[in-house]
Amino acid sequence: MPGVYSWIAVAVAVLAFVLGTQVLGVVGGFVLIVAALATLTVAAALVGSRARRRLARRDPRFRPTDEVFRDPATGRVTRVHVDATTGERRYWRDS
Repeated sequence: MPGVYSWIAVAVAVLAFVLGTQVLGVVGGFVLIVAALATLTVAAALVGSRARRRLARRDPRFRPTDEVFRDPATGRVTRVHVDATTGERRYWRDS
């Protein structure tokens, strides 16, 4: 769904620019664009953090495998878990 959010961002930016230039002049239009982009950036960050938290939760459908490795980004030992019905893989810190 990133395509939908991109179109929404473009629509809000265009609307802010048009309304801003009509009501507040050119400077006001740019201020509205900056405010709209800041709002969209915060919204995207919140949506992204929710998705990361959802993926980090343990799901009973996923079973641990024998694959264990050290995550190069964090240095933590990580185990691969697989959903046997879909083949989806998730990586969770090994406890």
